[in-house]
Amino acid sequence: MSRRGDPGKRTLPKSDIIRSSREIGELLRKGKRYTGNHVSVFYFSHPPSATQTELSVAFTVSRRIRRAVDRNRLKRLMREAFRLNRERLLSALGGKETSSSIVFSCSHGTPATTISLKDIEKDFEQFLRRIGSDVAG
Repeated sequence: MSRRGDPGKRTLPKSDIIRSSREIGELLRKGKRYTGNHVSVFYFSHPPSATQTELSVAFTVSRRIRRAVDRNRLKRLMREAFRLNRERLLSALGGKETSSSIVFSCSHGTPATTISLKDIEKDFEQFLRRIGSDVAG
């Protein structure tokens, strides 16, 4: 049951999440990298396929962030920032001619407990501006 069509529910469908470590590794190698203060974004655009959605996404946090509680908190914050800005990202990518895969990765030295949703959203805003200029020009 997909909640994508339900306007009252704004969830991230499980079908849009990349779970394969092989696919994530390929994106990290081949994708364009945009680095913010707290989050790095790896972006790869490819022709649409029948098995993939128009936008698939993965969230990773380095094990250098020692506590699992902190890693899970950062992944939750990245998912929320993505969920809140999903429509803006789809419009910045320019429609359904291509399919895109994105990996949000957090591995920086800032203590995980001090990073807030606002900090991650600032990095996301920077990514949206840069991807918009790359697609336009």
